[in-house]
Formats: sequence, C-alpha cells, structure tokens
Amino acid sequence: MASAEKPMILKCSKTGRLFFTAAEAQDHAEAFGAAYANFDEVSADTKVWVCVETGRPAYTEADMQRIKQRDPDSKTWEEKTVQFLVERQKAKDAISSRKDKFLDSVNQKKLETLATVKGFNRVIAAKALHFTKDKGTLEAAEAWISEHKDDAGVDKLSDEILEEVLGASADVVMADASADVVMADAEAPDDRKVGDPNPQEIKDKVNKDLLKEVMEMGFSELRAEKALFKTDNAGLEHAINWLAEHENDEDIDLPLKKPAPEAPPKPKMSKEEAEAKALELQKKLRQKRAEEEKLSEKEKERMRIESTKMMVEANEKLKEEERKRAIEQMKREKEAHEKHRAQLKEQMRLDYIERFGKEPPPEEDAVEQSIKEKSAKDQVAHYLGKLKKTYRDSDKEGLKTCLSTIRVYAKNLQENPQDPKFKKLKLENKAFQSRIAPYDGAIDILEALGFDKKEDCLEQRKSVPDGWLCGNTIKFIDVILGQL
Repeated sequence: MASAEKPMILKCSKTGRLFFTAAEAQDHAEAFGAAYANFDEVSADTKVWVCVETGRPAYTEADMQRIKQRDPDSKTWEEKTVQFLVERQKAKDAISSRKDKFLDSVNQKKLETLATVKGFNRVIAAKALHFTKDKGTLEAAEAWISEHKDDAGVDKLSDEILEEVLGASADVVMADASADVVMADAEAPDDRKVGDPNPQEIKDKVNKDLLKEVMEMGFSELRAEKALFKTDNAGLEHAINWLAEHENDEDIDLPLKKPAPEAPPKPKMSKEEAEAKALELQKKLRQKRAEEEKLSEKEKERMRIESTKMMVEANEKLKEEERKRAIEQMKREKEAHEKHRAQLKEQMRLDYIERFGKEPPPEEDAVEQSIKEKSAKDQVAHYLGKLKKTYRDSDKEGLKTCLSTIRVYAKNLQENPQDPKFKKLKLENKAFQSRIAPYDGAIDILEALGFDKKEDCLEQRKSVPDGWLCGNTIKFIDVILGQL
C-alpha cells in the first residue's frame, strides 16, 4: 500500500513565514510584491529554534543571534522542528474557530444590542446570553453581567463552556438564534401612509414608561414607538440616539409594517420524523457554518496580509526617516566643523597681521612656496601625488599617458645625460600639448628635474642632469602606474 503523500510546506525566504499550500504562498507574493515571491520547500523535520518568552521562530543560529541582539526579552530558546510550528498554528486556528462558533451560538440580534448599543465586551455579552437563555431577555443578560462583572476570567472562554456549547444540539442553537425575528408578509401590499398609527402588535412590544419619557422630550408617539421597538427598549438614551440617526429617513413618519401573523401550530411529528428533521437541520447548519468559516478565514487572511503590508510600509518609512535624520546630523556636524575651521583661520590671519603688520599671503601661494623650498626629490613626489589625486577618477587613461611620457623624459636624461636632443622639450610639440600641458603639476615635475621654461621650450639648465633624481622619478611613476 502506497504511503500517504506528505503535505507541502513552503517558507518565505524574506520573512520566514510558513505556508501549507501553493495558493497561500501565491496570495502572499501578490500582496507584498516580487521581493516576497521567493519560497523554499522545507520538510516537517527541519530544525528550528523557538523563543520561550515570545514564541518567535528562528531558522538558523545566525537568525537566532540577531533576534537576541534586537530583542532583550528573547533570552531562552528551545530546539524544535517545523512540525512543531505546524501543530502550534493548527492549535491557534482551532482556538479561534471555537471562539467564533461560541459567539455564533447565541442570539445574534441580542448580542449586537448588548455589544453595540450597551457597549459590553462581546465575549461577556455572549456568555451572559448563553447562561440566561432559559429566560431569553436582555434584562436577564444584563443582570448576569452585573452579577459576574468582577469574576476572574469573565472575559475569557474556558474549555468547559466551549465543550458545553459546541456539544449541544444544532437545532437548539438555531432556534435560539432566530427566536425573536419578525418576518413581514412579503406579498402584502404596502398601504401605509403618514398619520396612521403603528400596528397594535408593535405597540404591545413597547415599554410604556420609556414611551412616556421619549414623548415628553417632544417626539411624536409614532416616532417614539419606532425608536423603542428598534432598540429593544434598551433605554432612553439609545432611543434618542436612534431618532437622531434616522430623523432624515424618508419613511420616518410612516408606521412600521404589521408583523406577519403567527403560523398555526403544526401537527406533532413522530419520533422518527423529528429525528430526521433534526438531522437535516444539523446538516444544513454544518454546511452554512462551513461556508461562514471559509469566508471568515479568507477575511482574516486578508486582514493579516493588509496588516503585514502596513507594518512593512511603516518600517520602510521609519528607516527613511532615520536615514534623513542621519544625513541632517552629518550636515550639522560638517557645518559646525567648517565654522570652527573658519574661526581658526580668521584668528591666524589676525595673528599674522598683528605680528607682521600686513595681510598674510594667499594660502595657495604660501603652499606653493613651501613646496619650492623642499628638495627636488620631495617636489617630484609631491607633484606626482597631486597628479594622481586630481586625475585618478576623472581621467585615468590621460593620467597614465602623462606619467608614461614623463617617465620617457626622465629615462632619456638618465641614460643619455650628454645628448642635447633630450635636454630640450618643444612646448608646441603635439605630443607635449596633448600629454603634458593639460595636466596640472606635470610641468612642475619637469622643472624639478632641472628644466627651465623658455620662450618656446623647456630647456635643461644643468650640463649634466641628476641621474639619481631621474631614477627615483622613474620608480615613483612605476609605483603609481601599478596602483592605477
């Protein structure tokens, strides 16, 4: 006999979230974009680490260490498997489903009145309706809430309550849920008109004391009856709120429709017929609840996706704001540094004036003068570094050509110190104009090698060029060319 096919488990490589069907993974990818469309298939026995304090999983030891650094509360970790995460998720889903079933098991109209109109917690309201279903009134439910409001866990659903309700007969639940629904005769013509009173069946359901109070506030009897009927006689405040919300309705001054007459009592069914009817009703209820659960799960998943999407957008916005703050901080620090530098420069200028009685020379001239005072070797090293710094990024190929040309000039001088043709460089030569002249610092190197600028050329001023200096120049250039 073939073994059962193992369920597919996919893990989002971006978030680490697990999906148990391809459809769930596809919905996730469509909701968050291409960055979240990469999935890895994992087996149920894949090792994971789970934080005891937060329940957060980590799929690698590196992830676990990162989480520990970001979240000080994540101290204790246990080694588990993916199967543990699957079972944990199933348990959470089962608890949520059981809670929804319990809320659906009570009278929905009364539940909405207690939760929306009265403002009670939905779980507490549902428990109150469940424990007072034998009386079936809002007053009894409110009395139960008042009596148990201070009980520990009154807003929680225990396993005992869930077992009691979910194990009860489905037809009883359905009967309670529809006990006070009034259906109007859909085929009866609507002959209501302004000025007609509400039907007597409506008047009988209205609290007379509350009716008197509402009418004393200036509302007509018809409107007051409608408000009290629509709010289940919940109180004066709720009736007034209903009137305020519906005062502009087109049918506000029309009487309510007359409830449909009660159906004649049905003949008593046999035991077999009753059991068959109950089974049929239970089947319909199960189908209906299955459909509702499916829609509910789909809506929950949509809300989860929307929530996760909002969280991702919020994180991205936070990162952008942090980046902007960092840039602003760097800008402020730079401005403060520039300001401090300007203050120091101004103080140095004032000190120079006080010492020498005149403005200091331009900064560039002072730097240039200090370079000229150095040895020829230091000058060559300085101007070669200047060339490299200036043109390394903007014109690397031109810089290489310039340095190679200077190297040729130095090599010729070193190897042929007495040859006059190597002691003179024509300024109008095309090679010189394209390779040397455009680069700031190149002519300075030649001057450091002993060339003086004449009218139309650079001419070696020494009868015998400095071969040692030429050799060092060649070495410097070779090092820079190697770096480029």
